[in-house]
Amino acid sequence: MADNAYQVIQISEGQWRIEEGMVRSYLFEGAEKALLVDTGFGGGDIRAVVSGLTKKPVMVVNTHADGDHIGCNGQFDEIYMHPAEYAHYYKNDPNRPSPLPLQEGDVIDLGGRRFEVILIPGHTTGSIALLDREGRILVAGDSISKVPVFMFGPFRNFQAYIFSLKRLSAMGDLFDTIYPSHGPFPVEKDTIDKLIAAAHSFLRGEIPAQTPPYDIPAKMYVTDGVGFFANIE
Repeated sequence: MADNAYQVIQISEGQWRIEEGMVRSYLFEGAEKALLVDTGFGGGDIRAVVSGLTKKPVMVVNTHADGDHIGCNGQFDEIYMHPAEYAHYYKNDPNRPSPLPLQEGDVIDLGGRRFEVILIPGHTTGSIALLDREGRILVAGDSISKVPVFMFGPFRNFQAYIFSLKRLSAMGDLFDTIYPSHGPFPVEKDTIDKLIAAAHSFLRGEIPAQTPPYDIPAKMYVTDGVGFFANIE
């Protein structure tokens, strides 16, 4: 496995984004430990990359269990995700490394830096976001993005997704910046409300279908700079 699978970009002191093609992981360092949010496709040795950035003990939190977020989980000893995501996580490989549970409202304390777990089902059943109240940052996984969100196949639910986005919108006074897993970085808070409006429009059949830029069993629906890969059912 090659480290050149990754591009590391420092965001600010003690925080980095780790780009692996079309997906992004994040590393946050506190005084006592470090947090790696997602482990990518698995195309390289992300543990070696992380070890070159911090000497603190590293815990992994998966925002959800899509394959491009859990690919290097086996390189780490301490992995966490929401239990509602376990069915998705083990669906294609029952022998994956066992994650520890994270629940709604849990606080991850890195020492001088804290992240609060927010359950946001919809993109997947156990998708979570991480809120840094002091830094005023929301780490959103795949649920908030300026590139189309995958909303087809098992574990996706538009009604749950809209509910989760409305909840995040109501919490908007707690953060200024959103860190997404795909597409432009960062994204603005109004992206949440744009996605809510787009989801309603999609369900009403108001957005024309387009052909996706790559081969997937779905159509692309885009409006107002946001959208989804989905199927009309």
